[in-house]
Amino acid sequence: MRRAAAFVGLVVFAWLLWDTGADPVRLVQGLPWILDFVRRTIPPDPRVLPAALAAALTTVEIALLGTAVAAALALPLGFLSARNIAPGAVFYPARVWLNFFRSVDTLVYALVFVAAVGLGPFPGVLAVIAYTTTSLAKLYSEAIEGIEPGPVDAVRATGATRLQIVRYGVLPQVLPLFLSYVLYRLETNIRAATVLGFVGAGGIGFYLQTYLRMIDYPAASTVLLVTVAMVMVVDGISSRLRDRLV
Repeated sequence: MRRAAAFVGLVVFAWLLWDTGADPVRLVQGLPWILDFVRRTIPPDPRVLPAALAAALTTVEIALLGTAVAAALALPLGFLSARNIAPGAVFYPARVWLNFFRSVDTLVYALVFVAAVGLGPFPGVLAVIAYTTTSLAKLYSEAIEGIEPGPVDAVRATGATRLQIVRYGVLPQVLPLFLSYVLYRLETNIRAATVLGFVGAGGIGFYLQTYLRMIDYPAASTVLLVTVAMVMVVDGISSRLRDRLV
């Protein structure tokens, strides 16, 4: 059985290599072009540093605002899509709704909102909210479904209402996880927001795309270095906060 599974796995892997055109020889042949690109980015251009820093701040603002609003909007959706909390008539439509909208990437939402409200950071915020709300709601619901039933049964035995059961029996168990999920989504939204500028949704991605199109590689490398530094700082702060919460 194991040999058959290994053989099938090898066949599938070989087919994937062939169908995707994955050719290590082509990669080796392209290495000189990669090295030439890196050579052209050195040294970075410090003249664009103020604009890059301002755009990095805008990117962080997009991610922070979008994540904060999404965290609040996802809270009721998480309870509505939790199997052990919501009745079946609510649970199944909520899960289908979440799975449908969660399958759309943030960049696609950004394209829609840029067309709807115009260029700038605002469509980026809307795109982050649209995707993060459904993503967090799914994580919330899974955390709720994994709670210990003991505290919930104890609160229910006192004659508490459904809202009181959620307040005193469910929330204390899941709140640390909720906060950890929000911080994790903030990290990923910082990375996502750096790309939203490519479609006109504000942030540092706009400058990176502009300089690359202008073949101004030293300026593009400055923007890229600022992006890396921004992501590293946010990841470090978020990791420390998560360690304290969980």
